[in-house]
Formats: sequence, C-alpha cells, structure tokens
Amino acid sequence: MYKTLSAIAMATLLSGCVVHIGGSSSTADTHIERELELDASQLSKLVAETGAGSLKIVGSNTSSKIVVKADIYTSDDLNYELSLTQQGDTAKLIAVHDIQDGFHIHINQGHSIDLVISMPSELALTLDDSSGDIAISGLKNTIKVDDSSGDLTIDGGKSVYVDDSSGSIYVTNIQGDVEIEDSSGDTTVENTQGAVTIDDGSGDVVVKNVTGTVRLDDGSGDIKVNGAGGLIVEDDGSGDVNIDNVKGEVKIN
Repeated sequence: MYKTLSAIAMATLLSGCVVHIGGSSSTADTHIERELELDASQLSKLVAETGAGSLKIVGSNTSSKIVVKADIYTSDDLNYELSLTQQGDTAKLIAVHDIQDGFHIHINQGHSIDLVISMPSELALTLDDSSGDIAISGLKNTIKVDDSSGDLTIDGGKSVYVDDSSGSIYVTNIQGDVEIEDSSGDTTVENTQGAVTIDDGSGDVVVKNVTGTVRLDDGSGDIKVNGAGGLIVEDDGSGDVNIDNVKGEVKIN
C-alpha cells in the first residue's frame, strides 16, 4: 500500500498538529491538521482528486496563491495522501485515503479528509470527488465536477459541467452554459446566462431565471421552470410539470 503525506513542487507545508482521540486502529482515531500553499500566478487551473470528506472551495479576487487547509481523520497518520503540486500550468491536488498504484479505496470507518481551499477566482476547476458535501463559490472560470455522493452547491462560474451519482445539486449565478447529469437527488439551477441541460434519473428539477434554452430529460420527479429563453422536455417519466415565463419555444415530448 502506498502511504504518503507530501507537499512538493513549489507547495509549502505551513503548519500541522496531531491529536489522538482514542479508538481502535480500524476506525478514525487520529486527527491531523495540515495546510498547503502553492503559488498560482503562472497557473490556469486546479485539478483536484478528493476522497471522503467535506469540501469548501472559495475563489479570491486578491490572492495569487492556492491555500489548502485539511482536517484529516485517520487510523494511521501515513494512511492517506495529501499533496499539492504544479504540473505545467496546472495545480494538482490529491487528498485521499488508501492509495495503491493510483487506485484509491475509500473506507467507511470515519476516515475522511475535510478540505477548505482558497484559490484565485480566475482559475478553472476540475474536481473528482468521492463523497461528502461540496460548496464552491466565487469562481469566474469553467467548473467541472464528477461527484459520487453528497450535496453540491456552486455559486458563480463561467460554465458548469456536473456528473453526479446522488445528492442534491444547487447551481446559481453562472455566466455561461450549465450541463448536469444526475442519477438521483433534487436539482436546482437559477440565475444563469447560458443554456441549461439536465439529464436527471430521479428527484425534482427546478429551473429559474435562465437566459438560454432549458433542455430536460427526467426519469421521475416534479419539474418546475419559471423564466427561460426556451424549454425542451425530451422525456418526463413521472411527476408534475409546472411552466411559467418561457419566452421562446416550449416543446414537451
């Protein structure tokens, strides 16, 4: 098993402390705090791979650094990887438990890495997350999220692309297009300047104040659209459909 804590390629480990909180070795009995920092003045995007744990990402209009604050809950202080590196014009963040040859196994014994990330608002973001709630705000570039489980909130961005297995999704204040593929959970998109495309397996869908055309493919759950440039419902499996204030064509197959 590959076990490491690293902060390399221009990243700086700023602080850390370890608190033992008791319990068996099979459960998360150790709490470790870490802080990493990377100069982002020459970078264009952040690519992050994160495992179990909560995640908060905040865009900054004044800082030229990426700062990662991590609360690690583990049974062994080497049983995870936490790294922030530069690869060309890209910052690469890895925060996962149980790494072996690039394949990570997430254990369900309270092991998690909670992250708070501050990054320049103009950087693009690509995120691959395992589980836990995600909140992203203050970014001005493209946001791509692949999430297995947990609620997702995105406030701000140039365009947004989400592939989500389960959990509620809330997206607002996007300057471009929004594309969401969701297996289960309620989805809300509002205050968006571009087109909105949602492919939803189950759960209610709410769309408000969208300038472009809204395209929906819904397996089950209610649909509510209030304010859109146009509306195409390609498939509505079950649930009520409520439509108001659509300026252009409305087509329900």
